[in-house]
Amino acid sequence: MSNHEGSGHPHGTYIFTVNGIRHSTNDPILPGRQLLSSTGFDPADEHVLIQRLAHETRSIGLDEDVHLRELEANVFDASRSDRIFRFTLNERGCEWGVATIGEPQLREIGAINESELLFLDRTDEADKELGPDDKVNLAERGTEHIRSEKRLITVYFKNNPYELPRGVYTTEQLMAKFPIESGYLLNLKTEDGELVTLKPNERIRIKNGMHFFSQAPGGSSS
Repeated sequence: MSNHEGSGHPHGTYIFTVNGIRHSTNDPILPGRQLLSSTGFDPADEHVLIQRLAHETRSIGLDEDVHLRELEANVFDASRSDRIFRFTLNERGCEWGVATIGEPQLREIGAINESELLFLDRTDEADKELGPDDKVNLAERGTEHIRSEKRLITVYFKNNPYELPRGVYTTEQLMAKFPIESGYLLNLKTEDGELVTLKPNERIRIKNGMHFFSQAPGGSSS
């Protein structure tokens, strides 16, 4: 087996990468043990082999046959480890060979572009937004759940859609985003259908699908 240069390859040659290094073989089926050993990860039984699939990953057993795809990407990650760590990415199950995984790797696995944000779900506090330098600790108790969301969300003013960057806004900042009449107040329609007037300098985290209306002071909403 040897490293393969160039983007194309003849029929019968199977290209794959392990930790970003390209290799080639004429064998369409390789046991996990052989794939590790032939790419320098010896002893194989001290390593974990992970195969990247479409938007997910899975571990490969040492005696498990790997069927390489001739015209598709065959991407693997190998690491010296004695256990497998599990997490979900956009509700797809994933496995990993080390205790941490970085935000860039998560984007690669999930094919998540920069127009979306990544969040680590939390049950007892606000979900954590992940930045390019952040790593998720997979060794903590339980399975970590990670999801992507669009950077822009859609809210409605008088039933007309407006795309805004997600985040926390003051009442005045929101009013500046809408063509609200001079001197009018801004109302938020709650999930119960109630209209609540936002107070001056009140801070609100906008969510996708929120509805806002204007209201004349002392009058009804419009």
